[in-house]
Amino acid sequence: MIMFRTGILFLATFTFFAAGCSGPGLRGSMSISLVDFRRTEASELETRGILTVKIVNESISPLGYSGSTHKLYLNGQYVGKGTSDRPFGMPPLSSTTHEIDLTLENPALVRKIMLAPESDSAAYRLESVFFQTVYEDKFQIKVQSEGSLDLRKIRAAQPK
Repeated sequence: MIMFRTGILFLATFTFFAAGCSGPGLRGSMSISLVDFRRTEASELETRGILTVKIVNESISPLGYSGSTHKLYLNGQYVGKGTSDRPFGMPPLSSTTHEIDLTLENPALVRKIMLAPESDSAAYRLESVFFQTVYEDKFQIKVQSEGSLDLRKIRAAQPK
């Protein structure tokens, strides 16, 4: 009977400490949205653009990231991928904007969507992965957002 009580006490103590170490840590909750998209250069080999994204820290803890990757889809079709190796931090319950260099892997589709006179907006999906290191642990925080991109504003900003 004494051995049974000792086992129960050990199990309760172990469970208490294990639960304390397995919490969410600094990963927190965040969201991202596309603010602007513009093409910057075009050549036979490569077409580039810039995504302006708004990142919101919805957590009561500060968050820090070492970089990110972003995949952009317009009207349900893959357009391109961007990466950022710039580390950044965010205070609790705050937001920030970042510009991400984007390599357009489907420039013909982008031209078609941007120049379509019958549409003033395009549906977008942005799939992002943020990289975070907490002590020795490395995390990948995946965030996805969907919305509508105002093409009138983008067309007005394009050089003629």
